[in-house]
Amino acid sequence: MKLTRNLFFLFAFTVFGITSVILDIFNYNPEKAGLSEFANFYTSFFAGILGTLALIIFVLKVKSNKIETYTHHFWPSVRQAFLLSAGLTTILMLRGFRILDWMIGASVIIVVVLLELFFQTKKQVKI
Repeated sequence: MKLTRNLFFLFAFTVFGITSVILDIFNYNPEKAGLSEFANFYTSFFAGILGTLALIIFVLKVKSNKIETYTHHFWPSVRQAFLLSAGLTTILMLRGFRILDWMIGASVIIVVVLLELFFQTKKQVKI
């Protein structure tokens, strides 16, 4: 029941994020948009990518590991999707500010990979 509830909230979060991105793209002129429109776009982009990646990663983990229960895969999938979407949103924001080059992009990717490696090597606390 808990996994079903979490998946429902993640799916609803994803739908609202993607819908907001689509509405932002069609309703705002980027040349006349202010700070609030850009903040709304990047926040909804982050939410849409986070939910989409979390669902994709969760399904791939469930399909590849049929022995374990499904609940063990949910939160690591959300964490990995969070890190990936934060990296993608950061790269997109830097591109929007016209300060992205290959060295900054590579350092963002390295930071995301190192953070995920840190969380994978951390010991799990059993409750």
